[in-house]
Amino acid sequence: MSRIKRCIALLLALLSLLSLAACGTADDNKDDYIEGKSAGKELGQTVAADDIFTLNCNKSYSMNPLTATNTNNQLVCCLVYENIIEVDNSFEVKPNVVSEWSTEDGSSWTLKVASGHTFHNGASLTATDVAYSIQLATRSERFKARLTCVAGCSATDSETVTVNLTKKNMLLPSLLSIPVIQYGTGNQTYPGGSGPYQYADDYNSLTVFQKHKNAATMPLKTIYLKEYSGSEETMSAFADSLIDMVLNDPSSTTNIGYGNANDIRGFNTTNMHYIVFNSYSTDFQNDALRFAMNYAFDRDYIVSQLGGYASAANLPINPASSLYNESYAKQFNYGLNKVQEMLTNAGMKDYDGDGFLEFKNGEELIKIDLNFLVYSGSTVKVNAAKKFAEDMQSLGLQVTVNKQDWDNYKKLLEAGNYDMCYCEVRLGGDFDLSKLLTAGASLNYGAVSDTQLDELIAAYLSANDDDRKTACDNMCAYIANKAYIVPLIFERHQLVSHRGVVEGAKANENNPMCGIENWTVKIENVKKSEDTTKD
Repeated sequence: MSRIKRCIALLLALLSLLSLAACGTADDNKDDYIEGKSAGKELGQTVAADDIFTLNCNKSYSMNPLTATNTNNQLVCCLVYENIIEVDNSFEVKPNVVSEWSTEDGSSWTLKVASGHTFHNGASLTATDVAYSIQLATRSERFKARLTCVAGCSATDSETVTVNLTKKNMLLPSLLSIPVIQYGTGNQTYPGGSGPYQYADDYNSLTVFQKHKNAATMPLKTIYLKEYSGSEETMSAFADSLIDMVLNDPSSTTNIGYGNANDIRGFNTTNMHYIVFNSYSTDFQNDALRFAMNYAFDRDYIVSQLGGYASAANLPINPASSLYNESYAKQFNYGLNKVQEMLTNAGMKDYDGDGFLEFKNGEELIKIDLNFLVYSGSTVKVNAAKKFAEDMQSLGLQVTVNKQDWDNYKKLLEAGNYDMCYCEVRLGGDFDLSKLLTAGASLNYGAVSDTQLDELIAAYLSANDDDRKTACDNMCAYIANKAYIVPLIFERHQLVSHRGVVEGAKANENNPMCGIENWTVKIENVKKSEDTTKD
């Protein structure tokens, strides 16, 4: 047995002990409320507050919650529509429109629709509406990627929905944070909703829906809608208090800072940044080199590049999830000494005295020269790649950072013209890695084909509540030890409001406005300033 294989075997053995330890409970949950400043271009406040609470919307884009990809519209839709099931900031499922769910084998699920949910036109929300919404979501660009396991869905009576899957998945409820629209309204510009707010007749404001169970505790009688397009126009409107709450993705190329006079609430997402290795690369066919990459990335540096709005992750599970094994993950913390040790033990050294490492394949000397593909439009990703290249050069590994615009990046990635690539993916709430790591899958860019890994992923998805953590640990350990991918971070996105205006907000990825009935809104706290735009 080689040294590297012995090392991997020892780590697997150690995992069996660590799986008994407490799993990670994300420190991120402690700071869902953060006063501060988001990185990016900053525009100052110029005019006085207008004393009303307003959201931005863009009516030239879809206002249908199942198809809306515009984040401004998604924020509005959170108030007009209700999710089937809520998934909180720790990725735990909570009943909502569906109050109960059950399955015997993970292949067929029964959902029970709660009573008392009413559409804005007065019709009762039934199982037919829920089944209809799931069916549309499986064909929607916004939701279909997470619902590829759904084979069929139907209402068996007014309160029961049956969902059949193509494969066993005991975590289906975590995928159903999907808005419900009224049956037959999917083609309408404003489909029927049952949320705590409804559109006014002119669609320029939202008013409390009096038949909603939380109507009496809504913090605002009216929420106004205005339309601003483009990042700078939106930012200016926010700075001028013409809109009062926005969503922001700090990793986006359109990220703009929202200044100091704001409350920024970070919430966890399933957006994972990771490294993929080309299995046809001569360099990364070497197991030892791939395995050493677990230790080679300074994840905390990447988090700092995002202003702290990310969670370092050594495993392909968000650290906010109870499934994240913090004790095991720590073994793969950044350490150049560890990288050096792994490479030396695997027989990699500077054989020809040129200052760079080589390894021997029989009598052939193989020079290591890594082509690292990265999207040029992301400063965060480019900086992370450069930091990695500098670190590796200090150890004698040659790395060429290949920065490409989006079109060329995608072409090279899909063609396999790289050794390693910085990638990003939005996983489902079940953290199913099938689309990244199973043969023939759409995002399996590294051309991984490993039946043992397929079995471990399937065992994790089909595990019951008592066995899930162990199954997840086994899957994560195998991925780490094979190093087909190296996880880096999970993004945290931002719900931004003016300081002191909103209290009690608990945003989550699929419903940033979740629990609005518990908010306190003090619009008078918006800072007043002189209108400097007047002559």
